[in-house]
Amino acid sequence: MNKIMYLEFERCIGCRACQAACRECGDHDAKERNYVEYVDFTESRQTFPMLCMQCKDPACARVCPANAIQITDEGVVLSAMEEKCIGCRNCTFGCPFGIPKFDFEKNKMYKCDMCYDRTREDIAPMCASVCPSDAIRFIDFDEMQQLRRRRTQMNLVEGKKPQEGNKWDYVPEFFGVYTDSQS
Repeated sequence: MNKIMYLEFERCIGCRACQAACRECGDHDAKERNYVEYVDFTESRQTFPMLCMQCKDPACARVCPANAIQITDEGVVLSAMEEKCIGCRNCTFGCPFGIPKFDFEKNKMYKCDMCYDRTREDIAPMCASVCPSDAIRFIDFDEMQQLRRRRTQMNLVEGKKPQEGNKWDYVPEFFGVYTDSQS
């Protein structure tokens, strides 16, 4: 995988095209594995895309007693393997982002796996391929670095200070997530 996911939350327009595309992807059983959330529903209509952050040390995999959640060589955290998942839902409780969901009818956990069948061939995941505002992008690492530098320069110009010690520390380098309010 030569490309990475890049998210810019404030670009999200709330159209939910990413969710619709996710439902259509491969073996997703017509269920979306990504979500569009409100920043603060009581304050604003601003939304943001919420995908699996593909954590460096994923809590969902760490707390799985059946070792059903595998991590690829590229660092992609896959959904629980059906034959191993025991339905304990530890993964759903352990994830700091609330991504894994549990299907009670099928007794299995599912989550975003970056459309691994596509991304391992450097084809954009379904969500990134349809996002009209470029809130979700599948780009080269160098392009991500350029965008990151530009955002850092803008933040310095605007006087914003990076925050430390929050859940975003889990996110690996190959998954660029940038927003003005990451806590």
